Amino acid sequence: MDGRKRFWFLVMSTHLKFVGESYGKHLGFTLKLSCHLLLLCIVSIVHGLIPWIFSGQVSHGLKNIISTLEARTKIKE
Repeated sequence: MDGRKRFWFLVMSTHLKFVGESYGKHLGFTLKLSCHLLLLCIVSIVHGLIPWIFSGQVSHGLKNIISTLEARTKIKE
């Protein structure tokens, strides 16, 4: 394994150990989070164009995401 590959392997394995997840579980969580954020982006754009719909949806969604991330952090500590 060359130096660059070894470096990335160590970075990834260290991060996964720190968060206490397997690669698959971590990937699943990040994909779910990314989809949720993408949906919130679309809702935000639509709300910007038509302000009377989706009122408060983005704020509520972001608060849920923050709560989830904070709970995950507390579990890892």
